[in-house]
Amino acid sequence: MVKMRVYHLRVREEYLDYIKSGEKRIEVRVAYPGLRGIKPGDKLIFNDLIPAVVTEVKRYETFRQVLREEPIKKIFPDEPSFERAVKRFHGMYPKWKENRYGVIAIKFKLLGEGR
Repeated sequence: MVKMRVYHLRVREEYLDYIKSGEKRIEVRVAYPGLRGIKPGDKLIFNDLIPAVVTEVKRYETFRQVLREEPIKKIFPDEPSFERAVKRFHGMYPKWKENRYGVIAIKFKLLGEGR
């Protein structure tokens, strides 16, 4: 049997509120080696406070690709424009990291929540 893993993820305070309220349901990161094995059923703990369960994981080559295929509203609930959302990611991650590692979209639900 494959063991469930627990991943501790830090997010900015404003995103934590969106996670708590259920508006943010997709966490997008550079696909660092430490995140490569993440899979549905694994547990996420945001800022050591909010437990969640991974429901789906998708790999992408770029942030643009993620934003084209996933609902921006579930990533950034304040709904920036496409270009603003791209800039926001590039403000968090240098482009060389995106190019070297690719990008991962982690869909989740809060622990104790139904579908």
